[in-house]
Amino acid sequence: MKAIGEKYGRYGYFVYILCLAVLCGCTASGRVLPAPDAQPSPVATAPVSAPTLTNTPLSPPTASPTPTNRPEKSTPTATLPNGTSAAADQEAEETVDTCVDITFIFNVDTPSTGKARWRFDDEGALYCCDHTNSVYQIIKNRDPASQLVLFSVRMDNNVPTKSLNIVVDLATGDFKNLGANYVDDPRYILTWLPDEELVWIDTKGDMYRGSLVTQAALNAPSKMTDVWYVAPDRLLARDEAVQFYYFDLTNAVWTPLPAGESEKITTRWVENAAVSDDSEYVFFFYPSYTALLFSDSGTVQIVSPEFDPPDEYYVTPNGKEGDTFFPPQQIKGTPYWFFPTEHIFREYAGTSYISKSYIVDSRTGAVIEHEVLGIPPELAVYDSYLSPDRTVVAVEVVEAIDTLENYPAQVAQTWFISLATGEAHVEEGEFVGWESEDEAYLHAPLTCVEQEITIELTP
Repeated sequence: MKAIGEKYGRYGYFVYILCLAVLCGCTASGRVLPAPDAQPSPVATAPVSAPTLTNTPLSPPTASPTPTNRPEKSTPTATLPNGTSAAADQEAEETVDTCVDITFIFNVDTPSTGKARWRFDDEGALYCCDHTNSVYQIIKNRDPASQLVLFSVRMDNNVPTKSLNIVVDLATGDFKNLGANYVDDPRYILTWLPDEELVWIDTKGDMYRGSLVTQAALNAPSKMTDVWYVAPDRLLARDEAVQFYYFDLTNAVWTPLPAGESEKITTRWVENAAVSDDSEYVFFFYPSYTALLFSDSGTVQIVSPEFDPPDEYYVTPNGKEGDTFFPPQQIKGTPYWFFPTEHIFREYAGTSYISKSYIVDSRTGAVIEHEVLGIPPELAVYDSYLSPDRTVVAVEVVEAIDTLENYPAQVAQTWFISLATGEAHVEEGEFVGWESEDEAYLHAPLTCVEQEITIELTP
């Protein structure tokens, strides 16, 4: 890819995140009850199979602080449709489809500041998610058995913005308000630990470890802004002075990075970062450089792609209202990282165009193109998608170059590529989606039972 211009923004589109249990309904006491026909165990989503590939040559690629504070558990107020009579109820049963829509409403100062909606089918399977424009981040606990989700909601449209962050147990409706006065739209104020634990940063920069009902202060040495879990027993945190620290979860000890290492990552805001699958390094991507923070040594390596001219770099379009952020994902068994919700400007045959998602080689900091993907040079690389198991990339390509000037362009083929094995196969036409049926069911015009759970948030 030829690099172009200066960076414009840092927001992207929402991808698949939640596919776990939500049980619905409520009693007069406000407890959430199971959805019709749903089991008390986590709901299942339809299995997704990676496409069959054929060989095509590609370029190679413990002890923790004792809880000091146990806040009272917060419970939502659930609102159910009001029945008018037995005859009306019977008529409603005959006209309502066997599905249930649940909407979470997050209220602060203005009604309907943030909403998120899920749908259950008649077997209790969950389909997600619709949300209002103010919900800018939905991050699910990576444990498949967990039902905890972080919602980040923008409270206003001023500059800088104010936002709130809340963790919700989708099975019970219980929640923990992490804070409702964050400046701007912080992305890395929470990290998930094993066994349903979490670590978070509040609006004052203090760090805590706990659950929905417990919390223990970690006594951070300064005001923290970002945090990541580095398995099996450490946290990596960054403070407002851009100094990195490790925190030993077993011995409760803070240790700064060696002198001169934190200063190598000069950009204040962490825009895209994640811990590698083997926890050997933390990957930080900026359009002009990539940084790798190695866990064993605490040292930082900066890698920059070769731009021509040298002062140009990758451009990402301004985010739109309603965009939802999700961190980069490591493609399994590779040094490549997939950006599921970011867009980027590409240049091909003298035409600049926008494409959805891209893949970065952590060894070079470069966005990979035709040679690594094994795609013929006469086809323009367009939108990309990563399979839910993170093993196969679906890359749309465009043959009619003149259509690149408008979005969407005319897609000719979809290439299904395993960057770990070099296997690939091609299908004609646009990518139809890993879970197109799930998406269609969520948006189908069904007359489902509707329920609302209102969570009153007090700054």
